[in-house]
Amino acid sequence: MFRFAVRSVRPVARLPVASRFVQPIRSYAVAPITKDEVIKRSFEALKTVAALQESEISLESSFQKDLALDSLDTVEALVALEEEFDLEIPDKISDEIKTVGEAVNYIFEEEQKL
Repeated sequence: MFRFAVRSVRPVARLPVASRFVQPIRSYAVAPITKDEVIKRSFEALKTVAALQESEISLESSFQKDLALDSLDTVEALVALEEEFDLEIPDKISDEIKTVGEAVNYIFEEEQKL
């Protein structure tokens, strides 16, 4: 009796796997960002953190030594850069970033990947 019940069930029609998912198309009508633009926007974002003056900020500036930011302010600075460029800096990488130049280089490389 059980065998009869199993045989009488009709198989369900299945769609091919490829048609179930739609691949998004990413296209932008914007030119790639230049390193000078990354530097300019980074300096503007960093000025909002701990009331830094633009004259204090350079690519060689260390967040803790030259800019006198404590660890919390450094995190805020990196968050400000993430928000400015709409990207996420992983914790492992953010721990390695010590200067403004290193942050700018990372952001520029990530922007080139997009």
